[in-house]
Amino acid sequence: MFKEGLPIAYDAPADLKKWPSLRNERVTSKTPYLVYNGTLADCIRLLLAKPINQISLYNIVTERQTAFDSNVLSPADAAEIALRKDFPKG
Repeated sequence: MFKEGLPIAYDAPADLKKWPSLRNERVTSKTPYLVYNGTLADCIRLLLAKPINQISLYNIVTERQTAFDSNVLSPADAAEIALRKDFPKG
């Protein structure tokens, strides 16, 4: 979850991680693995480009920011952040 009115550092380092899955369900007894390392904005773009039926298998891990309740962002958080007016396009 994130706080709407606070600024977000989109250029902060971030990792896109995927949970191992079985029949499109997370296998929580396993550890998520790294798919991409880059900026928060890049990770959000890559996550939202994934097929909708697989998006729940991903998380974004980034530096703790005052706008975030956690350093792990869910796909729902990423989608909301991408809709912000200040989200970098392209």
